[in-house]
Amino acid sequence: MRVLFFGTSRFAVEPLKALIESLSFNVVGVVSTPDAIGKRGKKLIQPPVKKEALKYGLDIFQPEKLKDKDTVKKIQSYGADIFVVVSYGKFIPEALLKIPKLGSINIHPSILPKYRGPSPINFALLNGDRYTGVSIISITNKMDAGDIYMQWVEKISKNDNYTTLHDRLSKIGSKMILCTLENFDKIKPISQDEKFATYTRIIKKEDGLIDFKKETANEIINKIKTFYEWPTAYFFYNGKQFKILDADLVELEENQPAKVIEFTKKKFVIGCKENAISIKTIQPQSKKVMNIQAFLSGYKFNVGKIIQ
Repeated sequence: MRVLFFGTSRFAVEPLKALIESLSFNVVGVVSTPDAIGKRGKKLIQPPVKKEALKYGLDIFQPEKLKDKDTVKKIQSYGADIFVVVSYGKFIPEALLKIPKLGSINIHPSILPKYRGPSPINFALLNGDRYTGVSIISITNKMDAGDIYMQWVEKISKNDNYTTLHDRLSKIGSKMILCTLENFDKIKPISQDEKFATYTRIIKKEDGLIDFKKETANEIINKIKTFYEWPTAYFFYNGKQFKILDADLVELEENQPAKVIEFTKKKFVIGCKENAISIKTIQPQSKKVMNIQAFLSGYKFNVGKIIQ
């Protein structure tokens, strides 16, 4: 089976590796988004999938526009039997989807139809879900609404954050895509139930801002896990930004929203709308990430002070 792989982000790397290293399939090329311009020095940054594809000497195509005639001709030239799309980042037009005789399939990190859209892992964590998963679906002209070939349900552990869950689901997806393709002619895909469909949105930097007065300790801890990589959960104190990367819940008999409850050589506890959080890992503005003991030895927060 000749496979043309569409992918960009880190989530797509494990599935690409699995397909390349499998003896059952021939990855004829990789389609990725163009290199991005970095913030510092305007140096071009290659997508993670491109970096991986280069290791194997694969042909890499990075079109600006997918509807361009030259783009269509180039993609036709690969002679692929099927397109495998994983975290590519762009809608694939119908003209391209008609090219492979076996169609196009996608790896999506949620239990569809729940959490369609660009941020399914984030929203599973943000909502405090106990389970998430991976779906292998056909690609249609409607976002993540294709028929389901295969699904896996994965438990979200208490210690999971975005990075741990993302990487685990990527590895699960890499096994699932091999299984799907190996049994492609035997699987009868089922349609999604539209009445259960929910949608996610693109994460923004301001989503990471913590409001200790309006958010419960549980909600804040979920936010810390959700935005572990970007934009990170953060608050401001005396005009300086502090990012929180890990914290524990502290139960309180009486709520003390946004108040510094404890600041000792061992603990930094801040009250929330309900209960409190004890910070374990923190990053002060323009400083490196540090454990709470290192932070407490060099910084001072007054007990009773309100975090604005």
